Amino acid sequence: MKSKFILYLALVLSGGSFVFADAAWSKLNAVQPQPKRSFHALEFDSIHMMDQQIGWAQNARAVFLTNDWIFIDKAIWRTTDGGKSWTQVLSASPAETGNISAFFRDSTTAWVAVTDESTNVAIYRTSNGGVSWSRSQLCQSQMIQDSCLSFVGTDQGWLMLIPDHGMNSSPGYLYRTGDGGAHWQRVNSTETSSHAWIWEEATLPEFGEPHSYLVCGGAIAFRNDSTGWVRGSLASTTPSFLLITRDSGLTWQVQRLSLPASLQRGRMEAVGLPRFFQPDRKEGILPAEYHPTNSEATSFGTVIYRTHDGGWSWQPTTPVKFSGVWSFMTARKGWIWSSEPHNTTSTAPVKGTLFRTDDAGDSWKPAGTGKALEQFLAHGEDIVQLDFVDGESGWAIARDAHNLTQLLYTPNGGEKWSAIQTKVQP
Repeated sequence: MKSKFILYLALVLSGGSFVFADAAWSKLNAVQPQPKRSFHALEFDSIHMMDQQIGWAQNARAVFLTNDWIFIDKAIWRTTDGGKSWTQVLSASPAETGNISAFFRDSTTAWVAVTDESTNVAIYRTSNGGVSWSRSQLCQSQMIQDSCLSFVGTDQGWLMLIPDHGMNSSPGYLYRTGDGGAHWQRVNSTETSSHAWIWEEATLPEFGEPHSYLVCGGAIAFRNDSTGWVRGSLASTTPSFLLITRDSGLTWQVQRLSLPASLQRGRMEAVGLPRFFQPDRKEGILPAEYHPTNSEATSFGTVIYRTHDGGWSWQPTTPVKFSGVWSFMTARKGWIWSSEPHNTTSTAPVKGTLFRTDDAGDSWKPAGTGKALEQFLAHGEDIVQLDFVDGESGWAIARDAHNLTQLLYTPNGGEKWSAIQTKVQP
């Protein structure tokens, strides 16, 4: 057996029917991760810092090295020194199969959903920072292509499963747990719909009415045990919608975003999910992009929408030019990296500006000169994620066309940045 921990799901299908495995959390089900075989410096897909020292990360799916794409074991990593060193706490193998998604609640608690090339799904949970994991498992009658997790506490959680499908459909199955992921119950699915909606019908009045079925599969986020959102599309090649449920997923209704007064003749498209902040969980933000009718690249913009009523209504703030990546640490304080239009396969330097707001996006000002990140983008890299944990400490991921990444850090709110020389801990 390999020295690293392997996520093989031993489920038995009986006649293709839907089966839940007996999945009580127990020491027999506890997963003990093994040291990782080192192959290359850690390349980041995403990071999730919880404070100035402790954080989680997922590694890149594949990198281009020696004139070929090399697939990497999908894994979860953890740092306790601000991102300088990382320890692998969970790994999916073999590298060519399956998918992995995660939800990180705090510095010690996380859930990870793993799929394989058949119909198996496993959900892993840790409450001690990845030292050990408990597992529940289930299987479907179809191969699962993707998944998404959302938890509103240590017990109440949601799981969206996306089965394998063609470009002209967007199926999804929504599940709920009330015991931290030990057992799951299907809440809704696109299969219960009697109407297969297409993009051309999205302007019909009937599409905007509440539906007793899941309109489409997609990424999910729940604010509490009743209110949540799905961001998905009716087909792989069409724009996405934001749909809200107020009854724990039983009914869904599209939420449309109004254009800011300064923007005309176009549409708004949510490019992220709502995020809410303590202590008032009714205060939240939602990132969206403006798409002009004429589709000019220089007219695109990023708009942060805010809510004061728990997401029942959304109000636009001041647009930021071009598409961007963002990070908000409170409902009022956030950052956006806005890069100028460029060829993503080019090695020419990427230009952009880092903006900061302290009033929920009503006004944006450059963080310092706004240009401090450009020094790390000299060979076509771009900033693909920002992650701030307070008003000063923040991280960024710069990635090139080969999926090779550099982790960056700022101690002063984005005015100055430095590269972190990361190392992998055995």
